[in-house]
Amino acid sequence: MFDYVPKEILPLGFFFFFCSVIGIAGNIVMLMCSFRSKRFRSPCYILITVTCLADAIHISGQFPFCVHLFGNLTSTQAQCFYMLTIPLVGLTSGGPLILSMGIDRLIAVRYPTRYRYFQEEPKLYICAQLMFPIAYAVAFLIYGFLVRDTNVKNQIICANPLALNGTAFQMFTYSSGIIYIFVFIVYLSVYILLKSNKASARFKSVFRSLAVTVGLVMFGWVSTTTANTLSYSISDSAYTAQLIQMYAGITVNAAAASNVFVFYAINSEYREVIKALFGCKSKANSPAFEASSTMVTVKSEANLQKRRSTILSTKSIVPVIN
Repeated sequence: MFDYVPKEILPLGFFFFFCSVIGIAGNIVMLMCSFRSKRFRSPCYILITVTCLADAIHISGQFPFCVHLFGNLTSTQAQCFYMLTIPLVGLTSGGPLILSMGIDRLIAVRYPTRYRYFQEEPKLYICAQLMFPIAYAVAFLIYGFLVRDTNVKNQIICANPLALNGTAFQMFTYSSGIIYIFVFIVYLSVYILLKSNKASARFKSVFRSLAVTVGLVMFGWVSTTTANTLSYSISDSAYTAQLIQMYAGITVNAAAASNVFVFYAINSEYREVIKALFGCKSKANSPAFEASSTMVTVKSEANLQKRRSTILSTKSIVPVIN
């Protein structure tokens, strides 16, 4: 049936097709949760929502690959860049967005009072958090456009890794590695701080969900970055290097498609809202669920002791009136 499809690429076509369908549907469910419940309007949840949107856009870039593969079509690298301009935004902004979520959690743990102020004026805070992801994505769109290959003799099966040509993709690979080093440091710092702080169950639940998601994504990016880097030294054949890069993307795409499953399994708030979306019995339909504060409570033992001391000293100076 698919005799014209190279055997080494055929499994990729089936995987990316089903992964894209599941991933886009799952991330749309995550987006719907934000509109369904007021609990998901805090900066942290908004960043989660934006990350899920980026993942959905990223994964959508696999459909042109499937069309090219099963339709026996090819295009120039420049045409591939044009077709995948929007998916490239999701691809390139994914890592910086995960870093932004980590920085958000770090601020919430390290500076809880200041973080409450950010929650009261979330627009500027969210814009500040999104500046780097947007700038990073725009930079690679510009770079990718400048180094695109317009030679009609160089025909390819369009796929996400091939939308950035040559040095643009190499720079993206190396810079992504640097970003994920910072991601690891930030999330490790949050974990260490949580060990010594009294954090609310809700905060810990959100962080566990993020930690698992980040773990999956980091595993995907480490394996992908390693494979992409080695692809240029393993073989002198451009086709072989491209094949390695496409197979290396399996772990990243699987991680991007797993958001809804991770948050449903670990985060009870998302689980209840997702149940409500599908008409199942859920606490999300109760007023008490919506009334719960979106404020994150993180108090160190020292701060609690200081507060107790302040209260006791205040009581001692209040005159007793008979």
